[in-house]
Amino acid sequence: MARAKKIESFDNWKATVVWLATVLFVMIVLFLAIESKSMMSLSSVHVDIVDVPNQKAIVTEKIILEKLNAYLGFDVETANIEDLNLVEVEHLIKSDDRVKSVEVFVDGGERVHIEIVQRKPVLRVMTDNANFYIDEEGKQIAKIQGRAIRVPIATGELSAYSDEFLTDEYTGTLKEVFELALKLQEDKFLGALIEQIYVNELDEMVLIPKLGDEDLVFGGIEDADEKLNNIKDFYVHGMPKSGWNKFHTLTFKYKGKDGEGILFAEK
Repeated sequence: MARAKKIESFDNWKATVVWLATVLFVMIVLFLAIESKSMMSLSSVHVDIVDVPNQKAIVTEKIILEKLNAYLGFDVETANIEDLNLVEVEHLIKSDDRVKSVEVFVDGGERVHIEIVQRKPVLRVMTDNANFYIDEEGKQIAKIQGRAIRVPIATGELSAYSDEFLTDEYTGTLKEVFELALKLQEDKFLGALIEQIYVNELDEMVLIPKLGDEDLVFGGIEDADEKLNNIKDFYVHGMPKSGWNKFHTLTFKYKGKDGEGILFAEK
């Protein structure tokens, strides 16, 4: 009986040793495979940037590759997989204020994929002290060298930008200008018509159209939809009857419908 127990104990010990040896072998193989893969050269780098409808790209494959090369100190396309910390690469690209989101991964063919969603500017701020874009989420985008994005330009008595400018506590003029820019973006006709939003010394918004010499005094953001409808109605129905370039100023800041809230100042 005692001998049978010894044999059983020996068999259990032997099974344990075999199991541990197998686990150790698998771990070594995996380690060597990972080490071998990390030493492999990248076969290619693919930068995929999601297009924004009706907008020029504000970030390009060339810009991203130049940023990566500067970070690595050599051409990324000559790198080994171990040279790339994918988390750090994502942080590096995300630090560009033109980038909304980014995902970086390596596929089974040693190809690096960089998938980017770029931000969509809706307004450009140009004052004596500032020159930048604001995207549809209210995020600031630095001036884009060599790329003029077709969005309304905000000028005049603008309050300073801050990360909290869309909160209820912020009462500056930039908030109302941004809200108006979003509404212009939603309307194809008005988005194509309005070139500039000027804030005068009374903190009133004045719209400058791309065609004609007239100034459209909009006032504040209150009753914005009604005032925008009046502007559209005037350009579609009123302007052809009265004639282009007849008026110097059209005031839409007063409440009214079907033109009742519009004041005209002829040249």
